[in-house]
Amino acid sequence: MLSHPLIVEAAETLFVPVAIKNNTEGDADAKVRERFGEAAWNNPVVRFVGPGARDLAPKLHADWTVTALATGMVEALGTSKRPVPDWLWLLAHEEQARRRGLERAVFAQA
Repeated sequence: MLSHPLIVEAAETLFVPVAIKNNTEGDADAKVRERFGEAAWNNPVVRFVGPGARDLAPKLHADWTVTALATGMVEALGTSKRPVPDWLWLLAHEEQARRRGLERAVFAQA
């Protein structure tokens, strides 16, 4: 999911990405994990955090799909009252439709 070009574009232009190591103890990363209640050595998570370390959307911790990340990004932007670019909104909804399953329709005109 982190190699999808539109996800990369959104992360780089609409958010401030921060990586916190989950496999170290007694350092600044460990203090940040403790602040958010994240255990060391657990699976990676993505959090959408606003001012005051307030969660803007549910954290991602088990669903590592473009659908989940794009949907979380749209929700985080909406919660923070920031504009959601059309391309990101369309990506989230297209991926949600793909997850539900797409059907094919053929139309003809005489």
